[in-house]
Amino acid sequence: MSRVFRSQSLHAQRQRLLKLLAYTLRALLVHGKQDAEAKDMAAFLALLLDDIQRLVDTTSTAWEKKGFWLKADKFRRDWAWAPRYRDLLYLALKDDNWDELATHVAQLFGRVSTVEIPKRPRWGERPWEGAWKALQQRVNHEGLANG
Repeated sequence: MSRVFRSQSLHAQRQRLLKLLAYTLRALLVHGKQDAEAKDMAAFLALLLDDIQRLVDTTSTAWEKKGFWLKADKFRRDWAWAPRYRDLLYLALKDDNWDELATHVAQLFGRVSTVEIPKRPRWGERPWEGAWKALQQRVNHEGLANG
C-alpha cells in the first residue's frame, strides 16, 4: 500500500474550514428565511464543525504518540467548542427548532467573526447545497466524530 500525501497541512485544512464556516454563517444570517436552503446551510455548518473536530482529533493523536500529552489536551480544550456547536446545530435541525438554531448560529458567529473570507474563494457560490441529506447520511453511516 502506498503512502497518502496531503497537499495541505492539518493547520491549513482547519483554516480553510474556518473560512468556509465564516462564509456560510454570514450567508445564513443574510438569508434570513426558514426554508430548505437555510436548513442546508445549517447542516453544512454542522458538517464543517464535524470535519474540524476530525482534524483536531488527528492532530491531538499525533501529538500524543510523540508524548506531547499536555499540548494535545490543551489543543482539544481550545477546540472543544466545535463538537459542542456541531451537536447543538444537528439537534436543532433534527427537531426543526428554528429559534434554537438561530441562537446557536449567533453564538457560533461570535467564534468566527474575525475570520477573513477571501475575496475570490475557491469554493462555489453555494457549497452547502444538499448538505442536509449529506449530514443525515454521515450520522447514519459513520456517526459524528466523538458523538
